[in-house]
Amino acid sequence: MKHLLVTGASSGIGRAFVHKAVAAGQRVSITGRDASRLAAVWQQVPVTQRGICQAVELQDAAALRDFCLQLQLCRDTQSNKAMPVTDLVLCAGLNSSRSSAHRPEYRAIEQMMAVNFLANVRFIEALLPAMQAIASADCSPSVLALLSTCCLYSNANLAAYSASKAALDAYLNVLRRELEGSGVRVLSMYPGGTDTEFRPNARPDYLAAEDVADAMLAMLQAPVNAQWHQLVLRPAVERNYG
Repeated sequence: MKHLLVTGASSGIGRAFVHKAVAAGQRVSITGRDASRLAAVWQQVPVTQRGICQAVELQDAAALRDFCLQLQLCRDTQSNKAMPVTDLVLCAGLNSSRSSAHRPEYRAIEQMMAVNFLANVRFIEALLPAMQAIASADCSPSVLALLSTCCLYSNANLAAYSASKAALDAYLNVLRRELEGSGVRVLSMYPGGTDTEFRPNARPDYLAAEDVADAMLAMLQAPVNAQWHQLVLRPAVERNYG
């Protein structure tokens, strides 16, 4: 049984991914901003598949670091064996501004860079050493990040959000190169329009959160010698590319 840490697990794609991972028999630890929603997700995780659950404000570097320390001390309640995180699934995201690029809202930019970029870097820094330590011919730990097709094309009024996602994209591309041969995979998912609470208006013609979660789980379940480094998933109705 693998042990997956899923961030952004209280809603949207993160929540859908938790359900898919549990159904596949994996152990999960989860975090998110909304404590009540996170608790509701946790109630649906069987006790035998639980790591730890804690709401964490990702802009608080100290709180994030403390959460990662708790993860590293996590032990199975029955066997008392250590349960190192095998896969880091980065789903947390924030879009707090849709201002024009020439009218930047600096506070919103700082928030998005903190959540969409820096928090993910901190998770990787804290958990990657243990993931490298358990990598073997039979175990290929993964860093899987939920990015966006905004990393691949430009969309009006999304400059700040796009910049924060593109920063993580560039960081992961370098990390992937640096970890070649280490046994740790670095995987990037780029979903197009998805019908979740993240959007201001419902779009039932877009991807469902479960569609993206299924694809992400498939990336993790690929054989050790096969790596879906980058996967783009778009709804059939989307035309803002090419």
